Amino acid sequence: MKRSEGSDQETPGYRSPWRVLARAFEKSRDLWKEKSKTLQERIKALRTEVRDLRRSRDRWRAKAEALEQETEELRSQLQRQAEQSPPAPSQRSRPILTQLSS
Repeated sequence: MKRSEGSDQETPGYRSPWRVLARAFEKSRDLWKEKSKTLQERIKALRTEVRDLRRSRDRWRAKAEALEQETEELRSQLQRQAEQSPPAPSQRSRPILTQLSS
């Protein structure tokens, strides 16, 4: 390994022929690219899944909130009706009917 006069870094001195090195570097590059491509596809799939889940969650949340609001409205209607109607007669205040003798 030789150092060039203007550079403080060492350049690697490969002993293998350039054609062998070229094939090895190309193979290494291709494997790296394939791994990167696979990971990018997985990332895209996960992002799509997250997007779909968020949309679904938002729809369910909106539906639940609407139903909760409707429930509150119905409860308030029921309470108003209960306040406006006269109280129901109790069982004790009813006269007891007896059979008449003939």
